[in-house]
Amino acid sequence: MYTLQKGFLDRNKLAGGNLIRLMRNARANGFEVTMLYVGVGDYRLNIERVAARVRNGGHDIPTEDIIRRHTTSIRNLLSHIDLIDYLVVIDNSSISGEIILRAERGVCSILVDSVPSWIQSIWEKLNDPSNKEMKTTMFD
Repeated sequence: MYTLQKGFLDRNKLAGGNLIRLMRNARANGFEVTMLYVGVGDYRLNIERVAARVRNGGHDIPTEDIIRRHTTSIRNLLSHIDLIDYLVVIDNSSISGEIILRAERGVCSILVDSVPSWIQSIWEKLNDPSNKEMKTTMFD
């Protein structure tokens, strides 16, 4: 499936199994997996943003789907973080978004003074003592 060894991109909510299978297959075929994980701390912000999009003529997403995807996405990230070689976590709670965390080649870095609570679980997973290859640093 990935015999040409070329890069590819997949935009996904990480709420189902497709991206996880894709990451496993990519790793098994010699690819490095890079993920830009964009999220918010409170699913209600996503509900508000979808409502605004609908008011402007965009498509709707049922509220129960937004809530389910929010919960499942972070759970899938934490469960399959070992498949990711390069991870950048972006807090999209503000209009501009902010890069909070970066994990690359065994070094995990926090890039802000205050880590949003929803990203704390990612930081803790990356710093789990069973993850012996991960080193951590804090940046001001």
